[in-house]
Amino acid sequence: MDSLAALMAAPAVNDVAIDTDSVLILKFIIMSVTHLLIGTVQGVIQTLPEFALWIRATGPAGHMIDPLAHAHINLVGGVTMAIMGLFYYVLPKIVKRPIYSPVLSNTSFWFSTIGVLGFFSSLVFLGIVEGNMVLSGMTYLQALDAVGPIHHILIISTAILMGFGYWIFIVNIFMTVFKRRGGQPNAPVA
Repeated sequence: MDSLAALMAAPAVNDVAIDTDSVLILKFIIMSVTHLLIGTVQGVIQTLPEFALWIRATGPAGHMIDPLAHAHINLVGGVTMAIMGLFYYVLPKIVKRPIYSPVLSNTSFWFSTIGVLGFFSSLVFLGIVEGNMVLSGMTYLQALDAVGPIHHILIISTAILMGFGYWIFIVNIFMTVFKRRGGQPNAPVA
């Protein structure tokens, strides 16, 4: 992470400083690529015969790992983060004004990042724990009962974080299009 911070703080080509908007967009793109890398590695691992058999043998617990965790890290993490970064890059050029709130942009980044990684990790963790319980002789409902409320707490809390990130992003995009800083409506985009 130190090298990333150094890259973001370093001057760009021809000694032109990297502006804060570029740093924000770079964070979204780097996180998008990171999510896609995690999802790709998971996809390769789960095609290995031992893992594929384990996932199938555990039923609903394995379903949390494939397809749920795999789809969320790739689509919700990888694709959505790239789209968010793209919006933050393209929208100011289209509407010819800056993003409404850089603070909201950064807040949406962190809520989305923590939410996606937390949701993915929760699905994998719960899938492994509950899957091993199923393989030891429990039914899935017994395994779910044994894990108790932690199952729902992990899933719901990380989903809320993810949702906050996306809703903050949506508010910031709409405010960029329809409001000026200071609360005044924007003139229609011609």
